[in-house]
Amino acid sequence: MVLLPVLFMTAGVSVVEAQNLVERRPRYERDAERAHISLDQAVNMAQSRFRAKAVKAQSVNHGDQLVYLIRLLNSDGKVWTVRVDAQTGRIY
Repeated sequence: MVLLPVLFMTAGVSVVEAQNLVERRPRYERDAERAHISLDQAVNMAQSRFRAKAVKAQSVNHGDQLVYLIRLLNSDGKVWTVRVDAQTGRIY
């Protein structure tokens, strides 16, 4: 932990200044930039794949990974949740 302040001092940046360099954009903007698949695209993909209607969709962070949770309802009344990786579009 001693190494970090030393690196900042040698780079001409104090620890206080370094803390001010932290990105202050709202989280949803950063999430949108990380996503290659939009929430709407993910919903359409899940509905097509499972022939079901999406009744709820939300984005969540699992560590540094953005994932969409989509709750589906089929014609038999079965309800389940699928996950779509926002980066790759993989459904699981």
